[in-house]
Amino acid sequence: MQVSKLWLRALLWCNNLHRRLLTALFAIIGPRSAYWITRWGARTLYSLVDVLRERSEVQCRAALAGRVPEEDVPHIARQSFVSRAWNLTDLMLATRRLRAGTYCELGGRIEEPYLDRLLAAQRTGKPAILVTAYYGPYDLLPAFLGYNGVRATIVYLPHRNAGYDRFRQRIRGQSGCQSISVSEAGPRIGQLLGQGQTVALVADHFVQHRGMPVTFLGLKTKALRSVGLLAWRYGADVVVAGIRRIDERFHFKIVVADVVEREEIAAHADAVAMVTDRYLRALEQLILGDPTQYMWAYARWGEEFAVQHTAVSGRTDSGE
Repeated sequence: MQVSKLWLRALLWCNNLHRRLLTALFAIIGPRSAYWITRWGARTLYSLVDVLRERSEVQCRAALAGRVPEEDVPHIARQSFVSRAWNLTDLMLATRRLRAGTYCELGGRIEEPYLDRLLAAQRTGKPAILVTAYYGPYDLLPAFLGYNGVRATIVYLPHRNAGYDRFRQRIRGQSGCQSISVSEAGPRIGQLLGQGQTVALVADHFVQHRGMPVTFLGLKTKALRSVGLLAWRYGADVVVAGIRRIDERFHFKIVVADVVEREEIAAHADAVAMVTDRYLRALEQLILGDPTQYMWAYARWGEEFAVQHTAVSGRTDSGE
């Protein structure tokens, strides 16, 4: 047991050293070369790991059926994995390139009238819930929010590599946004919203227990009730947004897909169902704007769905 722990520590140390060396290299060679290197590595890994490739293509094909040509699915699924790898490249490039003086030229300014409304709500003590998905360079979204003057508290899932997690949190929080882990979020979110503050969270999870039965991209799933419950209870606006990578020059765009206003929520007979449906439809709109930036390898419709459909696909491909 002690030997296993030592090996794990050594592996994490090597992993963190590798990240620090890459960060230094990418600062020298610039975004285009950095993204090229990461793309090559991600494509190589994707081609070698059959389970990863099959799961990505199966979920992508099921969700995008009738929306994109069938022959485009392998490319979308592979580029999705590249985009996921680029999330780390984004963080490493951000150490030198993302600052208060550069965020606008990088495409990180929130468009009007949304920015003015978020800032006005903040000034007047009106709570807001920002909802996003595992889409695009989502780790950079907190930094861009802070540079826009939006002081949000971000709910996040800590990474198992503590060294990488500290690095990621340093970038995410460099503009003033605070973070709380998922394990602490339950009572804390209510306190923050009750104080008229802004909370941001990823809300495209599959929720096995107590999830609300819904559809997402045409497929049955279970979604968080908490966004609707919190918005109804605390009179919060719900803003659905994401960040999209525009090119390989470290350039982005913040996309606001929908705003569900507190007055709409208060007036609706089933506020929780209405808010849940609205934010899911808005996330669909965001994803369909560029499906190559969504994380198709993630079991969005549940692990059972992913396993069963991957198995069926494997039997079909083998001719059974």
